[in-house]
Amino acid sequence: MGILRRERRENAARPSGEALSPLPWWPGKPVPPLAWGTSEDQEAPALLLLDRRAAAGAETTRALVALLDHGEQERVQRLRRPEDQDRFRLGRAALRQVLGAWLDRDPAALRFRYGPHGKPALDGVVDAAPHFNVAHSGNLILLAFHASSPVGVDVEQQRPDLAWAPLARRVLTPAECRLLERLPPERRPEAFLAAWCRLEARLKARGEGLAGLERLQAEALAGQDPAGERTWEVALPAGYGAAVAVAAFA
Repeated sequence: MGILRRERRENAARPSGEALSPLPWWPGKPVPPLAWGTSEDQEAPALLLLDRRAAAGAETTRALVALLDHGEQERVQRLRRPEDQDRFRLGRAALRQVLGAWLDRDPAALRFRYGPHGKPALDGVVDAAPHFNVAHSGNLILLAFHASSPVGVDVEQQRPDLAWAPLARRVLTPAECRLLERLPPERRPEAFLAAWCRLEARLKARGEGLAGLERLQAEALAGQDPAGERTWEVALPAGYGAAVAVAAFA
């Protein structure tokens, strides 16, 4: 049945108050026996965390980069900053290795298709393939997997110089902005980062990206609670925020 357990509950799930802890891993090592969900929460996605500070060596990295297809190699070259290139290469190589283990296929032979807003999915492998998503920022790369439902993940490195207040007014609901304003000033940047990660994760789970922000805001203002949608914060090293969302349960 693959490396993730396919267990589920038939209910309309609401956001969880507990953070999920990803499993540290490095591509090139054996894929760990992931379980989607925990004993407390069988709806939660499985999470893998790659920290570039724990790199396994240049030779291993070169072998992983060789897994990428021509289109992925071209995308790497279009990225200007070396750190962006490194994050994309490692994230995509890791994704290929995990999916290859799930499907018992050659990771280099997998092919991807992309939704209208760039969300990747496996091409030509539908029934046996899990839903997945990847995010990266700073030194961290976060991979999320779910056996039966669309999943989105976001990770952001904290930026002390970020002018977050104008951004909050543009992307968050008035109620969320009021909650931020009630916090002590020193807590507001971290709280905004958490809210931003939840927003991004929900939009990515829906396959909409920021293009779906207006619709999501309208749902919030109307008090609509999309059936089956759920979000979790993710426990990460200091200096980072992250969230993962599942769009609906099949």
